Amino acid sequence: MVPLQILVIAFSLTLAPGYGAGAVVPRSVNTVETVAEWLQLEYGFATDQDRENAEAAGNLVPANGTPIDVQPQYFSNGTMRLFTTIPRFVSGVPYTLATVSATNGTNGPLLQPYPSYDWHNDNGDDCDRITSVYRVSITECNQMWVMDTGAIGTTKYCTPQLLQFDLNTDTLLHRYRFPNNTYTPDASLFITPSVLVQDPAPEGSCNSTMVYVADVTFHGLVVYDHEAQTSWRVENRFMYPNPDYGKHTIANETFYLMDGMFALTNDKSNLYFHPMATASEFAVPLSELNNQTNWANNPEALPEQFTELGSRGSECAASAIDGKNNIYCVTFNPIQLIMWNVNSTYDSENLVVLPAEADELQFVSGMKVVENAAGQEELWLISNRFQKIAEGTLDFSEVNFRILRRNLDDVQ
Repeated sequence: MVPLQILVIAFSLTLAPGYGAGAVVPRSVNTVETVAEWLQLEYGFATDQDRENAEAAGNLVPANGTPIDVQPQYFSNGTMRLFTTIPRFVSGVPYTLATVSATNGTNGPLLQPYPSYDWHNDNGDDCDRITSVYRVSITECNQMWVMDTGAIGTTKYCTPQLLQFDLNTDTLLHRYRFPNNTYTPDASLFITPSVLVQDPAPEGSCNSTMVYVADVTFHGLVVYDHEAQTSWRVENRFMYPNPDYGKHTIANETFYLMDGMFALTNDKSNLYFHPMATASEFAVPLSELNNQTNWANNPEALPEQFTELGSRGSECAASAIDGKNNIYCVTFNPIQLIMWNVNSTYDSENLVVLPAEADELQFVSGMKVVENAAGQEELWLISNRFQKIAEGTLDFSEVNFRILRRNLDDVQ
């Protein structure tokens, strides 16, 4: 495969430039600032013929695209590229994994397919391509793990697969298709990977890697051991949605969604997780999850190893963890960016609210902590006003999708 010519976006280390329909006014580095925004997604194509073919086949319906995840990649010279995902909830999405270019269209920055347009499985007929991606994860090995659900809408076309890309060459390093005993074809949906590299470069080879995958609709967790090339399923009652939190209100709009296992983060000792339909946070030791023999005969083994840490009082979707072991998420009602350190009790006294504009953080579906070229940690978020998508009230004359970031050098 010919490596993709890298689309780099130059960012100041303190201020982000304006993107999208109009220039965004930068704020102080320690507040949440908008990096990119869209009224509606703008898809770029290598050729006019590619665009025409996509339109003719019904694979380009801009109103059908919703960005879900964000993943920055910094280069040593201070430039970066920015990835986003557009899952195929419905047809009309020409590609499901993209970079955000520095070129603006009418409604926001142009997206470009990653690693190339021919990698994307438009109609579910080529399972060696990418079918639908909710979230990705870039590791310290400069590799990106892509979780492909294999589904378009509610139709499962392909086996769920993990794809590992070398970001130096934008070529595929490895593909792992999950065996049938780790999921239920008509019910499972793999949406979130959390990656732990146990032998990072330069000392290590990056082969000793564990990937933890959330099954949102069949309420479980799948553990993938990259070195051993095997995977196993884990289930626990805490992975199920709580009916009391299946009704969600964001910015005075209400929708119903009983999503289970959703957000995953790890501090190299424990996996922290929550379903979307809950106000609680949970944890389980990685030492237990990583031992395949624990789960060989029963995916519901060791229930005593799972802990309910406490309640934040509201649902939240995505989460992320920084190098100081602070976990971040954005609550639904009220809309607040909160932070909790894993070494403290999960309660109101230890849930720190960070300043942010609530209208910009309506349903944060993707969140990452990355280190920039200056060695500073940054929190990146993507919001998509999903409550309006669920209720059919999305207005494409308004800003609906935002990528945001916050420098974390002030947090303890």
